[in-house]
Amino acid sequence: MVHYRVAPATASHQPGLDDHRMTPQKFREWIKSIDQNGDGRISWQELRDALRVLGMRCTRWKAWRALVNADLNHNNHIDGDLEVDELMKYAAKRWGITDA
Repeated sequence: MVHYRVAPATASHQPGLDDHRMTPQKFREWIKSIDQNGDGRISWQELRDALRVLGMRCTRWKAWRALVNADLNHNNHIDGDLEVDELMKYAAKRWGITDA
């Protein structure tokens, strides 16, 4: 019988994340850069693709949870400074990629 020890799921245990720690200004620049279609809004798919690039796991779930938490006007996109601020807070708390 094989026993596996499960480590707590924290941002520091995910490969690649330590290399991507950002200041709030860098985070805002990163958000603008992941807007693939240039519509000024971040969709679930755009956020998911960006999280993959950072080397995160479970990007489908993480992008959905972040969108649910940061989408204050419930239009299924991150748009506007207030929602970007909410996403930044969420990213700092859950993913450890910002200094917010």
